[in-house]
Amino acid sequence: MVSGPARLARWTAAAGLVGSGIALVWLALTWRGIEAILAAHAIHLVTGQTTIAVPGRHLLILYKSTSVQSTFILTSECSVAYLLAALLIGSAPLMLMRQLSPWRTAIAVAVTATILTLVNVVRLAAIGATVSTWGTDPGFAIAHTYLGSVLTIVGACGAGITYAAILAGRRTLRRPVTG
Repeated sequence: MVSGPARLARWTAAAGLVGSGIALVWLALTWRGIEAILAAHAIHLVTGQTTIAVPGRHLLILYKSTSVQSTFILTSECSVAYLLAALLIGSAPLMLMRQLSPWRTAIAVAVTATILTLVNVVRLAAIGATVSTWGTDPGFAIAHTYLGSVLTIVGACGAGITYAAILAGRRTLRRPVTG
């Protein structure tokens, strides 16, 4: 039986997850701007070329030496915001399950959100690096269609497996106290 304070904590955590998911949907444009900044830094690290983010416009500007090579707009489909919102909202009911530790659930959500975010930044960096190497045509088509799709699928599967592994991880059995 779960005590009153523990039940309240679980409901509060579940409400926090739902609220955070809704906030992420509401602030998806801001999140996309943050992803643009992260992607610009990642592309610069990979290519060594100057890459500028314009977060208010969700824009990435890739330079080759001193001239603009390409400009990308990060659309809502390029963002992981809605996937993260679904993770947060979908995990809320798990907080209410007595069979799952709320700490384990919180850790699973945090680790999975981190993996999804990092995979998306890696995907954006891979697209930028491919365009930097082969130009917009055929670089963008190759990177966006093939490389980006593979990274998204592998990353999402890896994140899902990690989420499930953390939730179903080794548990210690509690034996009832007899007295």
